[in-house]
Amino acid sequence: MKKVLFITLLSLFILSGCSTHEQIDIKSPSYMYSENSEIGRNVRVSLNGTLNKKDDVFEGELSIDDIVFKKVIFTHNTLLISYEGSKRTVLGDIYFDKQANQYAIIVTEPELYTKLTHAKFQNKGLVISSPASSLAEAKIIEAKLKAME
Repeated sequence: MKKVLFITLLSLFILSGCSTHEQIDIKSPSYMYSENSEIGRNVRVSLNGTLNKKDDVFEGELSIDDIVFKKVIFTHNTLLISYEGSKRTVLGDIYFDKQANQYAIIVTEPELYTKLTHAKFQNKGLVISSPASSLAEAKIIEAKLKAME
């Protein structure tokens, strides 16, 4: 009996180490700003989903203040894509470091830009960095993540 229990536990331990998926749940202070305007404020952002460690693809939910995207997909230094049924929307670019739980989103989607800023879309670089609670912190994180390969 002890041998069977030991083999079962050993198998579960080995299999858990071989898992190619990791649960991600990031809720940290975030700061939104634009280089070309007066926009700069704290925002509530959360990422909740699964990271496929084999190809570093995140799939899950993104919320920015009261705006919720039920299904987003991205990998570091690519497009941040939202799916609503068969509708695909590119929200912007994203830079992501799982080890440090840091990200920077460059919003390029006009409707999201307007919802977040309450201003007409001007194609100005709207950045959301996390964790950050000031403009200086947000800029440091964005620069660091953009420099990652």
